[in-house]
Amino acid sequence: MVIIEKVRRDAPWAWLKAGLADLAAEPGISLGYGAVFTIVGIAITLGLTALGYGGLAPVFVAGFALVAPAFAIGVYRISQVRDAGGKPRLFDFWSMAVGRVTQLALLSVLLLVFFLAWARLAQFLFAMFAYGSDMTLTSVLPFLFTPQCLGLIVVGSLIGGALALGAFAISAISFPMLVDQDVDAFTAIAASVKAVKAQPAVMLTWAWLIAVITLLGSVTFLIGLAFTFPLIAHASWRAYKDFAPRPVSSREALAAERA
Repeated sequence: MVIIEKVRRDAPWAWLKAGLADLAAEPGISLGYGAVFTIVGIAITLGLTALGYGGLAPVFVAGFALVAPAFAIGVYRISQVRDAGGKPRLFDFWSMAVGRVTQLALLSVLLLVFFLAWARLAQFLFAMFAYGSDMTLTSVLPFLFTPQCLGLIVVGSLIGGALALGAFAISAISFPMLVDQDVDAFTAIAASVKAVKAQPAVMLTWAWLIAVITLLGSVTFLIGLAFTFPLIAHASWRAYKDFAPRPVSSREALAAERA
């Protein structure tokens, strides 16, 4: 069982402010992680284009955001070390216990499943709505001005939104919790899902802010992600600290609910 604290309704804005302070305190390391994330996104785009699937690049990059929390472990460690009064270093994540790394890897694989599901569904939807077109940029550009494209956007957004919401629910605070506490992945997932269920308005606002900030970082040919990625990661750490999840026995959890 896991219990969490109740947060203010305007907490997401406070998380962003605190995350920006973390980033400003350690800009070199934070932006370094952001640059790596950006390079991976650009590599995906260039690779798809080289293989003749350039038309799907935006879809795959959007799906890549589903696994972003797994790439943010180093950024979480920056905030963790700062909270402990230490001086963050570039490879602090290597100092984590093996058990925590194993649980983080397990949770990362789960997010990878979401990403692969989105990639496969995107291919299927494109084939269904853009029948007769290939996935190159030259073929996709004319398709953007057809009625079928609107249908693809609507259906794709609904399906992608459902997958994104599922990924968000299990990862909103679970990765920071695994970095900070000696718990298993399923306990961390339970804490994250409980936070979403307990305060859906707050967490949906946070999910919306993440989506908007990520979009702003992506429209600048992904360059902006070098800043927005560590900002969101630092802010997610602050969200975790605000909810302060902690595993307890069933009796303790029942007593806390009655209080």
